[in-house]
Amino acid sequence: MAALLVMLFLKEAGTLFLAMILPLTLAALPTSLLVADHESGWEQFVGVFPLSKGKIVLARYLFCLLLIILVSGLVLALSLVAHAIFGQYSLELHLIIVGVGLLFGILYVVVLLPFIYSFGTFGNTIVNIIFLALIMGGGYALQKTSFGVTFITWLTQVNKVLLIIGTVLLLLGGTLISLQASIMIYTRTFTA
Repeated sequence: MAALLVMLFLKEAGTLFLAMILPLTLAALPTSLLVADHESGWEQFVGVFPLSKGKIVLARYLFCLLLIILVSGLVLALSLVAHAIFGQYSLELHLIIVGVGLLFGILYVVVLLPFIYSFGTFGNTIVNIIFLALIMGGGYALQKTSFGVTFITWLTQVNKVLLIIGTVLLLLGGTLISLQASIMIYTRTFTA
């Protein structure tokens, strides 16, 4: 309901904002899940289940990633409706913003989960500081150096399909590395 109100009052700019902010908001879900696990005493019962610790960690990854993908799909549908109604921005801009929101949401979860398993809820603070530094440093580098112009020129000239495939492969590789690290940390932390 709130998303529809944002779309009605802010038009397409509101849906573009939602496309960026909703996946990132949901990406912080592992912190809430960890707090709920700790308060309910989940760590005490995890050893009794006939599931390996790797499957438990994999389930957490799949839940968080699928939730971000689902919300990004809903925001994409909302963006398409807003574009059809208002037509203020190009369709390509909507697709790019939804894709970037999805990418940042997944990247945040992939980086956050190993830190959560390693440092508890303080891992969220560490990841927020890392992301803030990367975003500020990246923004500064794009604005103040010639790298920004070179990078943007390269993005406009590269084959979009290859760029998407390369990004997905890099993200998949990073996710697998993150998953293995999380399994190792979780197994070490919660040995029965």
